Amino acid sequence: MNTELHIDEFEQMLTSVDVADVYLKQLFDIYHQRLLANSNACQKLNRRGIPVDMIVAYRIGICDRKLNYYVQTSNRPDGAGFRGTLRRVGLTKPTGHEIFRGCIVEPVFEGDKLIAACGVKLICPSRPAPRIIQWYRQSVYITPVQFSIMAWGGRYATD
Repeated sequence: MNTELHIDEFEQMLTSVDVADVYLKQLFDIYHQRLLANSNACQKLNRRGIPVDMIVAYRIGICDRKLNYYVQTSNRPDGAGFRGTLRRVGLTKPTGHEIFRGCIVEPVFEGDKLIAACGVKLICPSRPAPRIIQWYRQSVYITPVQFSIMAWGGRYATD
């Protein structure tokens, strides 16, 4: 048995997979599943012209501050990698809080690579905070992205 062949294949696989892409996809999958599980938020979006089939098609999610239930803590290797990736790409603040807290979130993928995301708060924040948050992945972002969620809920996003 030639073990060098297996090691070469393994090393080639490691260089072809970007761990950040895996973590970012997991994050937006969590947001998407959280929205689908939240019937109240789905009803609010439906009243604003965004039915469940659009939620599924566009992988829209909600950042409901429950990420800690789904991601290991930073003292575990996988949790540290996940949280470190989110901080490096700017999806969490230095305090560890998610930038999309309280937002309905629309990710934009190019193939399997997340390139941008837009968060819209459906409830006007009590503290001074932006109502719309746009995030662009620095290493991938090339041109402005047209977010569907902003067009669908135009007047709600700017109230």
